This record gives sequence, structure tokens and C-alpha cells, in this order.
Amino acid sequence: MAFLSLYRKYRPQNFEDLVGQKHVIKTLKNALENNRIAHAYLFAGPRGTGKTSTAKIFAQALNCVEGPTAEPCGICDNCQMIQSGQSIDVIELDAASNRGIEEIRDLLEKVKFYPGEGRYKVYIIDEVHMLPKGAFNALLKTLEEPPENVVFILATTEPHKVLDTILSRCQRFDFSLLSSLDIKKRLEYICKEEKVEYDEQSLSLIAAACNGGLRDAISLLDQAISYTNGNLQAAEIQEMLGKVDAAILQEFMAGILDKNSSAVLKMLNEIISSGKGISIFVRDLIDFLRQVMLFKECGGDSGIFNFTEDTLADIEKTAGRINIEGLIRFLEILTDVEKEMAFTERPRISVELAVIKMISSDQENPYNILKERIDELEKRINKFIEKGFPKKAEENSKENVEMASGDSGEKEENRKEEKGFSIDDVKKVWPEILKKIRENSVSIQALLVEGKPYRVEGNNVYILFPSDKSFHKKGAEQHSAIIQKVMSKALSFSCQPVFVCEGEEDNKKKEAELNKDADNEKETESDEKGSDVVVSRLVKAFNGKIIKVNYDALE
Repeated sequence: MAFLSLYRKYRPQNFEDLVGQKHVIKTLKNALENNRIAHAYLFAGPRGTGKTSTAKIFAQALNCVEGPTAEPCGICDNCQMIQSGQSIDVIELDAASNRGIEEIRDLLEKVKFYPGEGRYKVYIIDEVHMLPKGAFNALLKTLEEPPENVVFILATTEPHKVLDTILSRCQRFDFSLLSSLDIKKRLEYICKEEKVEYDEQSLSLIAAACNGGLRDAISLLDQAISYTNGNLQAAEIQEMLGKVDAAILQEFMAGILDKNSSAVLKMLNEIISSGKGISIFVRDLIDFLRQVMLFKECGGDSGIFNFTEDTLADIEKTAGRINIEGLIRFLEILTDVEKEMAFTERPRISVELAVIKMISSDQENPYNILKERIDELEKRINKFIEKGFPKKAEENSKENVEMASGDSGEKEENRKEEKGFSIDDVKKVWPEILKKIRENSVSIQALLVEGKPYRVEGNNVYILFPSDKSFHKKGAEQHSAIIQKVMSKALSFSCQPVFVCEGEEDNKKKEAELNKDADNEKETESDEKGSDVVVSRLVKAFNGKIIKVNYDALE
């Protein structure tokens, strides 16, 4: 007898054999039990997820001698014929190879004939999205007015390519990728039936490599049995798949985190030279970092990991050395290079550049740093809102007047303010003022610390800066509102800071005296020549010209 591939040998024969797709199985079984059979179904989903197998089991359930039934017997002639693909009432068509309009029309011409053996004629059209538009139109006419006892099951991996007019006439079922756990359980069952020795990790590697497709997993298992001569071990399966061991990936990541570019690039060269595909290496590294991320977020005892103790230890080592922001950054770099590799003729350069980026990249996400700065600003703003924003000097003066007219409980404090304060009072509380300003803003305190109080006039506190600290003086003036509020609170008196540099007041005094002398001279000159002023005004008013002035008349 010719060798039969495992995926054909272990094709599901009833609903219980189907792996995953519980929502599909439940709906179809209920429809069979309640005799609610639709005339057209669309099975959509990735390859290897059970679409065609489900279609055949459904056809078997319709035409079983016990049917329609949710549990076809599998032993009657109808079930046996359908299982072997020899039933004249179950017609399978692969649209990928039969794309002609004439073939579809010929098929649809036979639709009008009654079933020969069972109750229903079932048409299973695989990869239906590949039919040309003319064939779709021919199919549409039959779907609009289907004959009795005819069921169409359309299967596709790309439902978006099926015409909307076809979709609207079908009950749609979406098949999802299978979990690694479901696939592994099916592989264990097959190994036991075939009497194949295996270890847990070897089946986990196969389940992870098939990307959710059970048919691919069973095909890989078939290959692995031949490769290992019926004794599946993780190391040999890893070699067969071309995958990189977790210990090597952990060592590779240790080099990146140590920022040892020379060692990491040498390791990359060794991995590629050993025959490992560069795209497989990138995919393995992405998967390894994904496991590290899950370990950090969920912990090693969460039950989501299906690895040996050694592999889990390698994941834990890397997890202990990297924060979640760094992981996200590394995964972004690697997923970008994975996409880029599909379009470049020199993928190795892309991977080497990605490695250098990972080494030079800080673990801290720049967006997080910016977020922290924004959070800090928000805290400061909220602090000001709670305490009240600084008031202008005029508002403070007005507030003091209003407080002075308040009740007797406030009079004692007002009396203190009426007495005023001296420069010695200011100097005593000056360290406290600097401390309070630092709590609000370190930068403002850094400006103000260069000055010192040296004079008080009324409620003005003069703060003197050295002549070479004019920058600090100007900066303090820009933040005078905050300084004024802190000083007033420390002195228990509404005061106003005045900032000056050494020598600045003397220059202002000289300028004021010169201006005063000039004004006096102008007044004297005006008094002496008052008549000339009158004459000048008259000339200007009448736009005239002076010919002769009679000063006696003016007097």
C-alpha cells in the first residue's frame, strides 16, 4: 500500500475531530438539529484552519442515512463515499485551477438534477475568490434562485475579493488561526497513534513554527518523524527548522545590553555562517523578545509559557536586565527590519544596521521622558492653583486695605503690617525666602541667590546684584511676581522687590539731578523771555512773519 501523508490520514471525519473553531461547529450542529439548512455558506479564513474538512463533514451530516444529523455515523455507504471523495452528490471544485466561465456554466447546468444517492447535492468550491467576474455572475444567478436540495459551500482565504452580491447571499463563517496549545494536543494524539517517541519541547517547536495552521503543523510533524527516525528531540527539531536556540538568543541580547557591538556582530556572523536563515533569525529574536515581554508583564508562573526550564531561565535572565520601554523599542526596530528584508537584495546589511541601532539606543523611550516632564509641569501648575496665583502689587495693597477694615481677629496682624519692617527683618528671613522659592522653581532660586537685600523704603525691598550679574538681575525681574508672593508671606507684610545692580542707583541719581537742573534752567529762561514765548505762539497760530515787536504793548 502506498504511503499516506499524515495530514490526509488524520483528516477530521466528524465534528468532534475538528480542532478549534468552536463557534463554527456549534452553529452548524444547531442548524442540523433544527433542520435550518441554508442554501449557501461561505467559509473564510487562513489556510490550514479546517475550512474544506468542515465542508466535507457538513456534507456527510446532510447525506448520512441517519441525517440530516449533527453526528453522522461515518460507516454507512453515503458517509464512506463522501470520505473517500467518490460521492456523486458531493462535487468539489478548485477555482484556482478551474477558472473558465464554461466550466462553471457546465457545473451549474447539472445543479437542476436531483441528488442520486443522498438527500442533498453539495457543491464545495475552494478558493472561490479566484473565479473571474464572468464566472461569479454565472454563479450569482443560481444563488439567487437555488434549486431544492442543493447546498453551496464556498471556501476562501481572501473573502474581500468575493463580490458583495455573492457574500450577501451566503451565511458567512470566519475560521481563525489555531492556538499553539490546540495544535500541540493534536500532534500528541497523532504521535501516540503512530507510536512515535517525542519530548514536549519538540512538539512545542513544531506548533510554534506553523503560525496557527494545523495542516502545516501535521506536515512538519511528518517531516520531523523522517528526520529524527521516529524519535523527536528538541535539538534535532530546532536544527531541522533552522531555528536559533534560546540560549544563543539570550547571549546575543546580553551583548546588546552590554553595548558590545564587536561581540554581537561576530555572533551574528557565526549564526549566519552556520546555515541559519537570516530572516528566520530575525523572526526568532522577535519571538524571544515577545516572550521576555510576556514574562515581565505576567510572570513565569502565569501558565502562558510552554517551555523547558532552561529556556524559561534564558527568558528570565534577559527580562531581569531590560525595562518594558527598552523592549518596545527593540521590537519596533526588529519588526521594521523584518518588513524591510522582503524588499531588499542585501538583508544582512539591514540586520546589522538594526543591531547597531539597538546597541546605541537608550532603553528609555523618549516619549516617556517627555511625558514625565509634562507631568512635572502639571504638578507645579496644580500647586499654584491650590495656593493661589501671585497677585500684583496693587492687588496686594488693596487686599491689605480691605483686611485693615476687617474684624478684630485680623486687627493684630494688620497692626504688625502698619508698623512696617526693616532691612534686618528681611535679612533674617532671607534664607527661608530662598528655600521657599527653590521649592517652586530651582531656576528662579539660582537667579535670586546672586543678590542680597540691602535697603528698605516703605514696602519696597531693594535687592542688590553685583555689577557683573546683570543677567541674574533681569531674570529675577521677569519672575518678580513669584518672588514678591514668597517674600510677602515670609515677612507677613505686603512688599515689593526692587532689583538693582551695583552702581546703577548712583547713575540714576546723577541723571535725575541733571534733568532737574535742565528743567530749572528752562523755567528761568521761560520767565525771562515770557514775552518772546507769547510772540512765538502768535506767529504759529496765524502762520505769520515777525516784522517788528512792540514789547511795551505786550506788557
